[in-house]
Amino acid sequence: MTGLELAALGAALLVASVLLFTVVLLVWWVDRYDREPLPLLFGVLFWGMVIAPGLVGFAASLEVFQEYLSVMNPALDSLGVFGAAALEEGAKGLGILLVILFSRHFDNPTDGLVYGTAVGLGFAITENLFHGLGASILPQTVMLKTIIGRTLYTAGVHALASSVFGAGLGLARLSGRAGARWLWSVTGFVLAVLLHGGWNQVVITLGLGVSGGYHPWLILLPLYLLYAGTFGLLLHAEHRILIRQLADEVRLGVLPGWTVTVIPYYRRRIRSGWWPSRPERAVISRLLTKLAFRKHALASAGTSGSSLDGLELVSLRKHIQSILRPVEDGPDSHDHFDD
Repeated sequence: MTGLELAALGAALLVASVLLFTVVLLVWWVDRYDREPLPLLFGVLFWGMVIAPGLVGFAASLEVFQEYLSVMNPALDSLGVFGAAALEEGAKGLGILLVILFSRHFDNPTDGLVYGTAVGLGFAITENLFHGLGASILPQTVMLKTIIGRTLYTAGVHALASSVFGAGLGLARLSGRAGARWLWSVTGFVLAVLLHGGWNQVVITLGLGVSGGYHPWLILLPLYLLYAGTFGLLLHAEHRILIRQLADEVRLGVLPGWTVTVIPYYRRRIRSGWWPSRPERAVISRLLTKLAFRKHALASAGTSGSSLDGLELVSLRKHIQSILRPVEDGPDSHDHFDD
């Protein structure tokens, strides 16, 4: 491999990685009401890039998996295809499960979708590296097509599948009964494996390519549209949760009435009229959003909600009131904000 070919391989992998990393940040940014902490998002991305591939590699090295988990085998049967998909989705999903277990920054299906996208694209970045190195012995055009194809198509499948599992875990997080939690979690995992394994089976059986066979966009475009539509519906649901829960807090006398007309509307939140200090606006918005989503999660959990959750709500209310108490009424300027 010449120096020029090595430079081309490195440049292609770098551009592909930057593109996938940018998609992760874009998805995080679109989650406008309750963005996840960036260190936690990057931690999940790191899990997808390093830990999950390591777990898959370790499992694949075990003799019991040798026959079925060689993804480079063109004669791989359906059992092996879906077994490999289950192994990869389990390794990626474990990173999301750790967020649920050790962090309070996971409340709903939107969070699961964001973390699923991050862990899936992180895995795709590392997979691109190995497949790119494997294709480096081939002609340069074939090598570049391999990297481009995996970035545009296979990486998307990783993100979609892990997002399905993440959304299932998010629905489980909101469920009040243990049986419902297990059902949502298992359903999300099964659907992720079916999506991932189904894609791999189609690639092996029917062939996908720009020239000949079936074009990947015939399958992926509807899935990407479904992903975007689901994301939009989840954001709208969060908007309704904010309105409902904050209005309830206003009725209880906890919050001033202007919070309902500002906080659930993204463009109103980022404008300067409703509070004089910009840093304080960010803190107030974050606290009010956290209050609304924690209250919704506690109500969804019903009697299974822990006393710690209830104490957190009390603490949040007191903290927010200590900030808002010096101002009896919100600024008049928010009345004329556009949605």
